[in-house]
Amino acid sequence: MDPYQKLVERFKEVQLLRSTSAILEWDEQTYLPKKAVHYRADQLSYLASKAHLLSTASEVGDWLTACERAGYAEDSDEAPNVYHWRHDYDLATKLPVTFVEEFERTAALAREAWKEARQAANFAGFQPHLEKVIDLSKQKADLFGYKASPYDALMDQFEPGATVSYLKPIFAELKSALVDLVQAISSGTPDGEPLAGNYPIAEQQTFNRQIATALGYDFDGGRIDTTTHPFATSLGPNDQRITTRYDETLFQMSLYGIMHETGHGLYEQGLPKEAFGTPLGSAASLGIHESQSRLWENHVGRSASFWDRWHTDAVRCLPDLHRFDPGTVIRGVQQVRPSFIRVEADEVTYDLHILLRFEIEVGLIEGKIAVRDLPAIWNERFAALFGIKVPNDRVGVLQDIHWSLGALGYFPTYTLGNLNAAQLMNRASSDIAGLNDSLAGGEYRPLLDWLRNKIHRHGRRYLPNDLMARATGAPTQAKYRIEYLREKYGRS
Repeated sequence: MDPYQKLVERFKEVQLLRSTSAILEWDEQTYLPKKAVHYRADQLSYLASKAHLLSTASEVGDWLTACERAGYAEDSDEAPNVYHWRHDYDLATKLPVTFVEEFERTAALAREAWKEARQAANFAGFQPHLEKVIDLSKQKADLFGYKASPYDALMDQFEPGATVSYLKPIFAELKSALVDLVQAISSGTPDGEPLAGNYPIAEQQTFNRQIATALGYDFDGGRIDTTTHPFATSLGPNDQRITTRYDETLFQMSLYGIMHETGHGLYEQGLPKEAFGTPLGSAASLGIHESQSRLWENHVGRSASFWDRWHTDAVRCLPDLHRFDPGTVIRGVQQVRPSFIRVEADEVTYDLHILLRFEIEVGLIEGKIAVRDLPAIWNERFAALFGIKVPNDRVGVLQDIHWSLGALGYFPTYTLGNLNAAQLMNRASSDIAGLNDSLAGGEYRPLLDWLRNKIHRHGRRYLPNDLMARATGAPTQAKYRIEYLREKYGRS
C-alpha cells in the first residue's frame, strides 16, 4: 500500500471514531437520561483521544511528507486531500492528547450545565464551566499559534482563511446597513405574534416532513428529532439527521428550524459518499455550510411565492392556519421586529445577533472581557443595538449552546453563511433559466442540482473564498445581502 492509500485508510478509521462520537453527541442532545451525562463525558473523551492519537501518529507525518514529495497534479483528488490532511495534522499535533481529553470532558459537562442554567435563567450556574471552556480555548489558540489575534486560530477550525482583520470591514459595512434598515422597517411593525394560534406538534411534524421532502431531503438517509437547540449532524455517509423544537402557538418556529436544518442535511447528502472520511467528502467550511441552510430557510421559505404555493397544504396539515390567507402569512413570516432569540429572529435582524456575539467572543479570547461580566455586557450591548431590554439570562447570554460546546470562533460563520447565500442566489438566478417560476411551483430540483454542481460535489477541494469565486465570480462580499434585503423589504 502506498503512502497515500495508507493515509486514506487511516483517516477513514479516524472518521469511524468521530462519527461514533457524533452518534453519542446526537443521543446526548435528544434522548440521553440526565444521570448518564457524566459517563457520556468519559465516553466522548475516550473516543476523542483515540481519534487524536491515530490522526497525529508519527507515521502520518511520514506518509504526508512522502505524498508531498510525489507532487500530485493540482486537479487530482490526491492534491486537495493531502493539503488538508497536512493542515489538520500540523494543528492537531500541537495539541497534547491530555489536552484533547480534558477539552472534550469539559465540553460534555458544560453542555449539561448550560441546559440547566438556561432552564433556570441563571448564568451563575454556567459561569464556572464557561470560565474553564474559555481558558482551554485560549490555551488551544496559543498551542495552534497565530499572527494577530488568538481568535484567528480558533476561527480557522471552522472557516479556513478567515481572520478578525479580514472580517471586521465586511461586518462593519453590513452592520451599518442593517441598523439603518431595521430602523426604517420596524418602526411601523405591530407588537405581538401575527400568526399565533393552536398548532399541535403532530400537525407541525406532518407539514414539516412534507416540506423537507419537497426540498429534496432523503428520509431513507436521515430523520427528524426534537431537541433543546436545533441542529443537523452527519453520522455516516448515509445518515444525516436534523432536529427542531416546537411551540404549539407558533408553527413557524419548527417549520423554519426544519427548513434551516434541511439545508444543512441537503449539503451533507450531496457530498461524495465514496470520499466520506477524507477532505473531499467533507464540507468546505461552516460559512459555506450555513449558506445552504440560510438559502433554503429564507430565500426560498420566507418568499411570497413559497406561501402562494404551500398555503393550501399548510392549512390541510394545520387547520387553525385557515384564519390567515396567504398574504397575511407572508406578512407574518416577513415581519421585522427586534427580538431576543437568534434562532427565532427575522432575517433582517438576524445578523445583528451574530455581530454582537462576534464582538463579545473576540473580547473574551483576547482577554478584554471577563466571563463574570458577560450578562451585564450582553444586556447593555443588546439594548444599544436592538433597542429592547433583556428580561433574563435565558433569552440573553444563555440562549445559544455554542459556548458550552467549546465552539469559540464558530459564530462569524453564520453571517458569512448569509452573505454567501445571497451571493449564490444572485448567481443562480442568472444561471438557471426560469428559476423563479420553478420555485413558485414548488419545483426545487433545479436549484438543488445547481447547488450540488457548484458547491456540494467539491467537498473541501477549494478554500471557502475560492469556492465562492468559482461559483459566483467573486469572493464573499456584503453587497449582495444588503441588496437582497433592501429589495425584499422595499427599501432602496
